[in-house]
Amino acid sequence: MCLWLAWVSTDRAAEGEDDMRLIGEDALAIVTIMQEAAGEPYVGKVAVAEVIRNRMERKYSSDGTVSGTVLRPLQFSGWNSKDLGRIRNIRIDTDDPVVQECMRAWEEARHGSDTVKGAVLYYNPDPRLVPVTPDWAKAHSAVQVAEVGHHVFFVPRVMRGTGGTSEV
Repeated sequence: MCLWLAWVSTDRAAEGEDDMRLIGEDALAIVTIMQEAAGEPYVGKVAVAEVIRNRMERKYSSDGTVSGTVLRPLQFSGWNSKDLGRIRNIRIDTDDPVVQECMRAWEEARHGSDTVKGAVLYYNPDPRLVPVTPDWAKAHSAVQVAEVGHHVFFVPRVMRGTGGTSEV
């Protein structure tokens, strides 16, 4: 299956109306996990899923929804316009064992796992992929709280986008 149909209740449901979303929130999370961590071990997929969930909960560069988190510009590289895998990844099949791992990882994160100790940021420090450490990942901006697979995970010193701060 390449596309999940989902009926999503909205505030208008009280008035007897429902909106239909062609791509459900869970599907977007799973595709994002696939884009970001397909080559990672299972725990790496859980780690990325936790970042999505953490951002949603804290409304860190997020409106609190999956779509408003993963599709926000320049947040998850798999959705960036220059990522050549976007089309291939949106066609993923639920029979693929890697996709099944991503689905399990999303469920595990939704149920409260904490592999990344509350992180809302991560990147792969391989210099072939990221030649210069991003400013947000430097010690004055964030604290590294985990390393899982090829990714390092961070909690920012100031939680921009949330209206709050994080003392770490």
